[in-house]
Amino acid sequence: MDKLIAALIPLQADNPLGLPIIRSVHEAVPVKGTNIRSGVFYVIPERQMRDYARALWEHPRLKFLHGTRYNVLSATLENPPSQEPGRVLYPNRATLVIYDYDHNIGYQVDADFPTPKRVDVTPIKGQPYYFSEVEFQEAVQILAADPKYGEPLRRGVAYCAPGMPPVIAEPGPLSAWGRLDLFPNEVPEHRLVSVLMHFLPGSGREGEIANFLIDMTDARVADVNITRGAAGDFFPAACGGPPGSSNSCGSPSGSAWQALAWPASNPIWSMLVRRPAGSNADGQNSGAGVEIADVFFNGRLVLKRGGMPVLNVFYDGNRCGPYRDWLYAEHCFKCTGTDLGNGLRFANPGTRAITICDDGNDSGNFRGVGIHEEPGGEEILLISECTAGWYRYITGWRFHAAGIIKPRFLYGYVDSSCVCYGRLHNGYWRLHFALDGIGGLVVEETSSPRGARREVWQPFRIEARRVRWPNRPMRWRVRKLSTGFTAEIVPGANDGFFETPSTGEGSVWIVKARNTEMQGSSGAFANITQYVNGERVYNEDIVVWYGVHLRKRGADNFECPPLGPDIYLSG
Repeated sequence: MDKLIAALIPLQADNPLGLPIIRSVHEAVPVKGTNIRSGVFYVIPERQMRDYARALWEHPRLKFLHGTRYNVLSATLENPPSQEPGRVLYPNRATLVIYDYDHNIGYQVDADFPTPKRVDVTPIKGQPYYFSEVEFQEAVQILAADPKYGEPLRRGVAYCAPGMPPVIAEPGPLSAWGRLDLFPNEVPEHRLVSVLMHFLPGSGREGEIANFLIDMTDARVADVNITRGAAGDFFPAACGGPPGSSNSCGSPSGSAWQALAWPASNPIWSMLVRRPAGSNADGQNSGAGVEIADVFFNGRLVLKRGGMPVLNVFYDGNRCGPYRDWLYAEHCFKCTGTDLGNGLRFANPGTRAITICDDGNDSGNFRGVGIHEEPGGEEILLISECTAGWYRYITGWRFHAAGIIKPRFLYGYVDSSCVCYGRLHNGYWRLHFALDGIGGLVVEETSSPRGARREVWQPFRIEARRVRWPNRPMRWRVRKLSTGFTAEIVPGANDGFFETPSTGEGSVWIVKARNTEMQGSSGAFANITQYVNGERVYNEDIVVWYGVHLRKRGADNFECPPLGPDIYLSG
């Protein structure tokens, strides 16, 4: 029962400032010492989550877990849909992914909330891809207890970080045979967790990293027959990445949607914000980084929802990966200020949120969403840092007072031999537009330079996939047919271009909004084109997927160019 309690407590809806319970984002109140407004839609205290976990544990459908070795790999609370934009309803359902090691099987548990009257348990075919920090720590304990490989951990001359992929949940390509972390044409029967061991001074292997697979079913270091013939794959840390940290900075409670408005006096922007740790809900199995929803500009609805549900990396020659990375595992970065609740923190006046891309340092004092005003007071920034193996992914949003939305993605890394190889990172935002309300939209395209005397825009009438090309200034705009309210999407200078069909399909997709098109495929390949199936997108409810493509050469210096379009509102 303790593991169930530990997994559910972070889902509490926190309210450290005692903010008012509001009905709509427009009722947010000024927060003392900041230039924002905020508010919460409900409070779920820790005690309530503990009581819920106990009631769930005692439900007859979960009796099979009693006396077994298990872990909760994922836990989310689901909010029912609200017909009123800017409002969040009290959650009515909890969804958990649980792995039973004794019987070597995973389950999805769907239960009523706040009282688990109805509980459904469904076996999961194959290995759940979800990554659990608790499961990882247990894997580290198994490695530390191993008489052959655990000695550096027991002596304190090494530390561990999650490997990539975090669990072996899908087969790897034949070209990767001989590598430790992928199995061609099959998925291992037992649950295998990947662990990286970083060696410190005094270990005799300073500057090296070892990759281990931990068999969680048999609770041992796996014997894997690989080309090099050992369970640990030792390789040098290289290519300019800073040393990794243990990611131990604590974490504020809560992962619910929270209201945010800026500035405090006569807000220009109002929206809902959710931290990455809460973004693996609603079908987004890999998370979506910093999520926003029901975004208003001067009282007019602009976006129904925005996030980055798809992120992958392809290596030249498949020397590592390919990987479908995840954006719900938060990493420590620096932000000192006022905790608003649910993992949101407003930086103290004169300070800002600082990630690994700002100072090249992998440590910090905060996990969640950092918020600060940029100098000059014309723009507010929401930012967070996530971890996926040796990568550090920074996602966020900038909101300019002149009516410009800037989704932003940056990526850094820590010491690893994989970053010595050429690679392509692809990130895909899902932007569900709702200009002046849901529906009634058209998407148009032009290759005319911005500011040209005559711009020729061509509308899309059916779903489409588009590719950005070098030296062609392509732009897109979403327009409300009845009011003329427009959001123009201007690609960023660093957003990159489509390369090959094996590493991606395109750059922009215009599709009809559906609950089923939330995350692309479950594997490394995005497969967003699966949603392009000939439906009408003229005068409809529309989603625009926007991709960025960052090519790295392995020998590059450590740098994090900001990626993402600028979205200009007009009309």
